Amino acid sequence: MKKKVVFSICVVFILISCTKKEVALPKEPLSPTEQFVLQKLMTDKGLLRTDLTDQKELFLSESVGLWLAYLLEKDDQIRFDEQVQVIKTFFLTNNFMVWRIEGTKKASVTALIDDLRVIRVLLEAGEKWDNASYIQLGKEIGENLKRFGMVDGLFVDFVDVHSHDKANTLTMCYIMPAAFQQMAEHDLLSQEQMEQQITILQNTPVSKEGFFPKYYDLFSKSYVFDEELHMIEQLYTAYHLASIKKDTTPFKNWLFDLLARDDKLYGRYDAETNKPAVKYESPAVYAMAARYMLELNEQQMAQQFLDKMTALKDDPKTGYVDYYTKSTHIFDNLLPLLAEREVNNAHNDELE
Repeated sequence: MKKKVVFSICVVFILISCTKKEVALPKEPLSPTEQFVLQKLMTDKGLLRTDLTDQKELFLSESVGLWLAYLLEKDDQIRFDEQVQVIKTFFLTNNFMVWRIEGTKKASVTALIDDLRVIRVLLEAGEKWDNASYIQLGKEIGENLKRFGMVDGLFVDFVDVHSHDKANTLTMCYIMPAAFQQMAEHDLLSQEQMEQQITILQNTPVSKEGFFPKYYDLFSKSYVFDEELHMIEQLYTAYHLASIKKDTTPFKNWLFDLLARDDKLYGRYDAETNKPAVKYESPAVYAMAARYMLELNEQQMAQQFLDKMTALKDDPKTGYVDYYTKSTHIFDNLLPLLAEREVNNAHNDELE
């Protein structure tokens, strides 16, 4: 009789263990783009390659942040936790996140936009999943960035992880209000410090055509426009402005005028002539345009940009890869993944 009881307990324990394992599995089904990232661009150590070429492998903190942001939107804590371990194992140096790893060689500087993205996502994930370790890591990176990555109370583009030498510029598209708000909520920034960062963004001038400056120079306290406009940077700036309810109508009109004229968006434009400076379209540009539209609560336009984005796929069953050259870039896969998920989540929220 005792043997039967023991056997029954073991069976129940096994069933419970199996059930827990099933619950813990990463979210399914995977999209073709996500499968491509996991199967082709992710190494067995969880690092994300930038491309598929045979050159020395390059891994970016940008990729880590975008992947984490996507997994948070997807509610996939298992893979999220795996990528947090990648940060701890490979990217952290003296509590700084280096901006790139080439082969096994770490860069000596950070990148503000990537740091802020990771901090924001870690803090939000910690709250969402009640995980104190995510919050702790986000605070450690944030505290270090605040201590060494500021000039006259403003964050700057980069800081050297060893010498603590800093940039004297603040690129406009790096100013991420959502990250500053999270940092303030977790006592990493005072209200005054948060507002100081956001004020630089709020006060950004707009050209007569409608586009934004590239950076703010801390020495001259002036905004500087570029001769060539990177559409990703312009869209990020518009997106961040829209996130704090700043009117971006001049930029939106400029964007729509370009789209109406060419029936597409190019990767770069000449600031003086308004003509395309390159011949290519970018999935990431359309993804960022969709995210910007979502911030403006224009879901129909967001979907239209997503449609243009997916039309760039040579094969709908894989990621964004050039059919002939087989070239790709992880940025052109991760940002589309994030945009698709955010638009999908917004649509589902609207239906509820």
